[in-house]
Amino acid sequence: MISIAIFSLELDLHAHAIVHSLGTRDDVVCHFVATDALVGHGGLVWKNGDKKQNRLLSYENKWFNISDMDLIWWRRVNQPQQINGEIEDLARIEIINNEWKGGLAGVVLDGFKGIWVNDPYADMKAENKVFQLNVAHEVGLKIPETLISQDPDSIIEFCKKMGGRIVLKKIAGIITKPLATVVVTTEQLEQVPHSLKTCPAIYQEIIKADYHIRANCFGDEVHSIMIKSELLDWRRNLKIPFLPYKLDKEIEKKLVRLLKKFRLKMGIMDLIVNEKGETIWLEINPQGQFLFGEALSGYDLTNPFTDFLYKTAKKNKKSSNRVGRAEP
Repeated sequence: MISIAIFSLELDLHAHAIVHSLGTRDDVVCHFVATDALVGHGGLVWKNGDKKQNRLLSYENKWFNISDMDLIWWRRVNQPQQINGEIEDLARIEIINNEWKGGLAGVVLDGFKGIWVNDPYADMKAENKVFQLNVAHEVGLKIPETLISQDPDSIIEFCKKMGGRIVLKKIAGIITKPLATVVVTTEQLEQVPHSLKTCPAIYQEIIKADYHIRANCFGDEVHSIMIKSELLDWRRNLKIPFLPYKLDKEIEKKLVRLLKKFRLKMGIMDLIVNEKGETIWLEINPQGQFLFGEALSGYDLTNPFTDFLYKTAKKNKKSSNRVGRAEP
C-alpha cells in the first residue's frame, strides 16, 4: 500500500478534492490533517527513543504513524487554530496556537523520511519574491525590470526611468486581507514619501499583456491555462475566458528547471504574453491555488495532480524498499 498524508486547512477545497481522488485508488491510504482545526479534530503522541510510537490523529479520527508515510503534501500549515468562544484571553490563544504549531511540525520533521510536496524549507525560500526573480533569470526566463525598496528617492527615480508609471506589488502581504497589484505614477509617489519609507515593496515596469498564463507545474509536467484579460490584476474580474493553453516547449523546460532550482516538487507560476508575443515570467507560488482554473476552463487538473502525487509516492516506496527509507 502507498501511504500519503495531506496537511491543510479544514475547509480547503484542494485538500478534500485530492483526498477524495486518491481514495478511489485501491492501493492508496490517505490521511488528512486539518491544520487549523487541531483543537477539535487533531492529536499527537511523541515519545523519545522509539519513532514507531510517534503518531498523529487524522481528521477522519484515525491514528497513523508519520514514519510510515511515503509522501506528505505540506499545503497550508501556519494559520491559527479555530478556538471556541469560551477562551478569550489573548495569551492563552497564542499559547494554544504556538504549541500546536510547534508540536505538529516537530512530530512530522522528526519522523518523516519520505517525499515532501514541498519540503518546508524549500517552500519558505521559494515563496520569497526577492529571491524568486534572479533565480528565474538564471534559468533563462524573461522577467520585468524590478526595484524592491523603501527608499523614496530610488523609487521615484525608477518610476521616472520607466516613463512615469510603474506597477506596485506586495512582497509578502497578509492572510487577512488580499492586496491588489496596482499602477502608480511619479506624481502619486512624490506626494507620499513618508508612506514609501514605512516598508519595502515591489516596483516593476508596466508590461501590456495580451493575456495571462497560469502554469501549474506538477513534477516534470506543466498544465497551463490562458486567462484572456488585459487587466493588470485579472483576479478583479473572473467573468473572462479561461482556456486550456499549451506553452512553448522551451518555456516549459525552463519552468521545470526553475522548479528544480528551487528544490520544489510542485509550483504554480504566473506569466504574461506581451504585445510582441514574448512570454514574461512574473512569480511562483509553491502551494498556489489551481482548482479554480479547472472550474473556469474545463481543464482537468485534479487527476493530473493526483497522478503526480501517486507516482511520486510509488517511486519513493520502490526506492525505500531497496535501500531503506528515502531522505527528503
